[in-house]
Amino acid sequence: MKECLFCDFDKIKEDILWNSENFYVKVGIGILAPGHVMLLPKMHMACFAQLPKQLSNEFISVKDKLFNKIKYAFNEPIIYEHGVYGQSIKHAHLHFLPSRNNYYNFKNIKENIFKSLKSARIDNMFQIADVFKKEGSYFYLEQNGRKWVIHTKGREEGKFTFRKEFARLTGLYALEAWQTMPESEKQRNIEWVETTKKTFKNGQ
Repeated sequence: MKECLFCDFDKIKEDILWNSENFYVKVGIGILAPGHVMLLPKMHMACFAQLPKQLSNEFISVKDKLFNKIKYAFNEPIIYEHGVYGQSIKHAHLHFLPSRNNYYNFKNIKENIFKSLKSARIDNMFQIADVFKKEGSYFYLEQNGRKWVIHTKGREEGKFTFRKEFARLTGLYALEAWQTMPESEKQRNIEWVETTKKTFKNGQ
């Protein structure tokens, strides 16, 4: 899809950390911490609820490999996806965010951020497809081996975002919107991105 940034590999090639046959991992703009990366399908799709079944095994393999990479190089990651709700770029992307560093320590992100939102425990990530088919929207969360689907149907677009809640919990309000970060935060973010790239490049 020509107008999609995440489909334009020439534009984002410097931020791609590694590839599999049908997926790639990249570091983004305005990451929330060193080691914050995204897993994306090379095929254009709006969200992972649309992932073709024939790609399921490869997806799980890459997802597990990335989980372990972040866990041992940084800290065990929180995994989340906005689905189509609140997306800034309309291409499926699954976030991996270290749960602890010098700036924060998220022991139970579900209770801290999603307590007031309707949610359900699920056994595997592929169950989001059923929710998406019925409701057209969802938020996916995974931490400490537990998985949830957060129901976003009927919620005002942009009313809830992980970034906003992250900023509220950590006090890092400059990260609330990557598009409007102050210059000082942009410089720190460049350092975080470089740290992340070096870690992947060095195979640490």
